This record gives sequence, C-alpha cells and structure tokens, in this order.
Amino acid sequence: MEPGFYSGALWASYPIVVLVMIIVGLLSYTVNLSRSATFTLVIIISLVLQPVIMRYGRAIWINIFVKYKSHGA
Repeated sequence: MEPGFYSGALWASYPIVVLVMIIVGLLSYTVNLSRSATFTLVIIISLVLQPVIMRYGRAIWINIFVKYKSHGA
C-alpha cells in the first residue's frame, strides 16, 4: 500500500467521528448534561471507538479505489 493510504483513511473516517459526536451531543442534550460533561463523554467515546472507526475508514477508502471481484456466481 502507498504511504498516503492511511492519510486518506483518516479523511474517510472523519465523517464517522463527526456523526458519533453529533449523536452523543444530542443524547447528552436530552439528558441535560453540562457542556464539560458532554465534552468529556465525547472524548472518551471517541477514544474507545477509535480502532473501530479507523478500520471502517480504511475499508471505505480502499473500496473507493479497489473494486471487489467475486469468484462466485
């Protein structure tokens, strides 16, 4: 793989992180958490989900450039 592949995967995972932040922000708004508690919660959830998010980012990025060819039907 090219060295720039992982940089592209970061850009592909960015919208996923933004979506997670929006969801956590809306959920914390409905529970009436403070801004500092919401910020802390977003950081913790983002750190915990980082391996999963990066894996999806790499999968999205490689599927943009490499086409899958099935050997089946």
